[in-house]
Amino acid sequence: MLAHPEPNLPEANHTHRVIKYHAVIRAIGPMVAEFLPHGILIFFGEMAPEELREVSLVHNGTHLDQAIAVGDVLALGMPANEIQYHVTAVGEMANANLAELGHLVVHFDGATTPNLPGTISVEPSLSALPEVGAIFELFGVEKNKL
Repeated sequence: MLAHPEPNLPEANHTHRVIKYHAVIRAIGPMVAEFLPHGILIFFGEMAPEELREVSLVHNGTHLDQAIAVGDVLALGMPANEIQYHVTAVGEMANANLAELGHLVVHFDGATTPNLPGTISVEPSLSALPEVGAIFELFGVEKNKL
């Protein structure tokens, strides 16, 4: 489990990131952009079959250190330009799918109830697709004990 100071969050001097999942996007399927108007991104690990790669952001993540929970943060983008999305709902199968397959469906709708068992919801809405080489990271924020 990795932790480092988080300068962009309130009370920056008293919080740190607890990395739960870290990956780099290696490929973007030709049909991924079709999901942008619907606010949906599909992530899959590098072992994804070709038919799933067409609709997925394929990444190199392999290990879920801790379960994703409401209140966590999804960071997407290049390291100097990441965009942070706050997790508002977690489906009952989302953690297992991410841990076993590197598979996660993200709805950028701010819903407080997951759309499907294998999905998470986040806010704010998605405005642009991440690029190949972008970071795909999920983390919790913990306050430092003084």
